[in-house]
Amino acid sequence: MTFRKILLLSLLLLSLTAGYSQKKAQKTDKKPATEKGFDFNFSYYFLEGNKNKNLGDYEAAIRNYTRALSIDNTQPSAYYEIASILFATGDYSSAETYAEKAVQYDKSGNVAYIDMLIYAYEYNNHHEKAVPLYKNLIARNPNDVESYYELSNVYLKIGKPKDAIKVLDAAEKQFGITDVVSIQKELIYEKMGNLSKSFEEMKRLRDAYPANLRYKAMLAEAYFQNKKIDLAKTEFSELEKMNINEGLVYLSLAEYHRATDAQYYNYFAMLEKAFNCDDESLTYELKMQILNQLLPIARNDDYIKVQIKRLASIVEKQYPSDLALTALKADIAMMNNDYKSVQQNLIDIVSEDKSSYEIWEHLMSIDYHLQDFDNLYAHSKEASELFPNMLMVYQYYVVAAYLKKEFREVVEAVDYASMLSVDNQQVMIDLLSMQGDAYHALKEYHKADSVYEYILFKDADFESVLNNYSYNLAVRGENLAKALEMSTHLVELNPSNATYLDTHAWVLYKNGKLDEALKFMNDAVEKDASNAVYYDHRGDIKFSLGKKDEAVSDWEKALELDPENSVIEEKIRKKSLK
Repeated sequence: MTFRKILLLSLLLLSLTAGYSQKKAQKTDKKPATEKGFDFNFSYYFLEGNKNKNLGDYEAAIRNYTRALSIDNTQPSAYYEIASILFATGDYSSAETYAEKAVQYDKSGNVAYIDMLIYAYEYNNHHEKAVPLYKNLIARNPNDVESYYELSNVYLKIGKPKDAIKVLDAAEKQFGITDVVSIQKELIYEKMGNLSKSFEEMKRLRDAYPANLRYKAMLAEAYFQNKKIDLAKTEFSELEKMNINEGLVYLSLAEYHRATDAQYYNYFAMLEKAFNCDDESLTYELKMQILNQLLPIARNDDYIKVQIKRLASIVEKQYPSDLALTALKADIAMMNNDYKSVQQNLIDIVSEDKSSYEIWEHLMSIDYHLQDFDNLYAHSKEASELFPNMLMVYQYYVVAAYLKKEFREVVEAVDYASMLSVDNQQVMIDLLSMQGDAYHALKEYHKADSVYEYILFKDADFESVLNNYSYNLAVRGENLAKALEMSTHLVELNPSNATYLDTHAWVLYKNGKLDEALKFMNDAVEKDASNAVYYDHRGDIKFSLGKKDEAVSDWEKALELDPENSVIEEKIRKKSLK
């Protein structure tokens, strides 16, 4: 939608909404009385029908209204009530039939009946049938501008724009030059391709109300949209020199500058004035729409990033607690790689409104990106209670709980998440591997081994489980042959991973294969010389090979990398493994 159309629609809404909606409410809320002297039996069934309708029992209501009509089938009120129920239940075709009966038998000219029938014709695309009804309304009340406007719309729907113009000309004779009529005529002429008449209507409106700069802005934009560049430039240049106090007028100027200026300076200057205008023409929703439309083009332009942030700060002062704006600020911060600000903005949102899963998922992804596992743990745990059927939440929760050493929570969360991941085998295995590690940390070794065995049954090449399972068995000194089988397979799958080389070396060591263990341990240190565990393990292997001085040297290097490790410190002091 162009901003010119926004200007036009805002005028129509301002002109029509108050009187139009109030009038419609008065019409449709009116309860037509029964006619012809209130036959007792008719009145009984009619009133019973009203009771049923008010209670929402539409079937009983229609039965009672039908019984009333069987006593007197000329009562329009009963037809009207049945039509209204059929409308409410979506049976527009039948509603039209009953609405026609209501108008047919009505002798008082009840507007509610006519309105009901007009609505029925509209819903059923019988627009031409509405023409005489609108003409009737105009004849009865020639001061009802709404009826002229609606009749012109009906003519447009049935492909008679010239008749629509005639109706609007009649309205203009009745009311003089008005924005509602002139704007409708301008749009019709434009659709007809008669640009000269379209421009003429806008000029007449501009000249009739010279103090209303919206009309001048609409004329200028109409010129520009239709390639009358010189005329548009004249109008916009004059407009820019005037005392503007409406946001939509500044917005029209902003769009003109964006389309004609090589730089964005004037565009943002006008936008800033528009956003700062103390009027309601530029709504909050429209401001947010503009900012969100600017985000994609700002990603590679630092100047636009700054301007969006400036405009957002203006809106924030006007609407300080709006959640949509907070989300937009998060997007702006993300665009600038300011993840801490994004995180705080999202925290602010979920503290006010916890209902959006998308916001929670975004927040958890930022926590994870920042490696802020305290917040990830807190947020994922809360999100798991709010959204118990969302698998992604449990993926974050399991990782965070494990890193926080909340191993029992890991076990329980994986048990629940496994039910959600039956259709995603890879996610299920990933979660189970964390559960196996958690069971091991809880020293529930039998359960840990059972989980590992299940995973390897599903995927014999699952590297992290081959690594952890074989290493844990070696540490425990249990089933060392199986541990060696797994670690051997592991380094065959990935011979350049230092962690896997260390695991295999340690399993070999526990199996008494010291020379072979030292070879793989040397490879691990060569690939990662910053890991204290590797030097510690190599020291143990060398000590067992009788190379005590070299062992102490490795332990000293390990202590240098991990100065708080008292076990290594004790080995150095005693120059012994024990």
